[in-house]
Amino acid sequence: MIGGRDNIDRWRFDLNRVTDAPQPHEPIMYLLAVITGSTLISGSTKRYTYTWAEATFAVTTPSTKSGGLTGSAISVSELSNDATNKYSYGVDPTNLPGTFDAVAIPTGTYVFIVPYRGSDGDLQWLIVNTQAIDGTCE
Repeated sequence: MIGGRDNIDRWRFDLNRVTDAPQPHEPIMYLLAVITGSTLISGSTKRYTYTWAEATFAVTTPSTKSGGLTGSAISVSELSNDATNKYSYGVDPTNLPGTFDAVAIPTGTYVFIVPYRGSDGDLQWLIVNTQAIDGTCE
């Protein structure tokens, strides 16, 4: 023990100092964003990488937030798309009438996005939505 403090006391002091410190920024839990573009992920089944810009709205009118965040994201509902040709949350494309098919979320669509740390520790934004399906009945 040095100067009346042992390792346990120092640990308690450090723990209190860290947990009592004010947070400089509020943690981001989700954002309203607008899709600004999309690119098909090579070798994937109807999975896209999306670019986005942070959005806001006044009363009921949405718009791109001036000076807001931007980035890229993937859609949670597209993660299950695979070679079995199941789209979104299990949509079987053989049950879709006419020219209906899974498509990219259209540019200009407002979505919620959340931050996520991948297994490699990198930040990845995830879009919380259901995959877009579009077409015409014939």
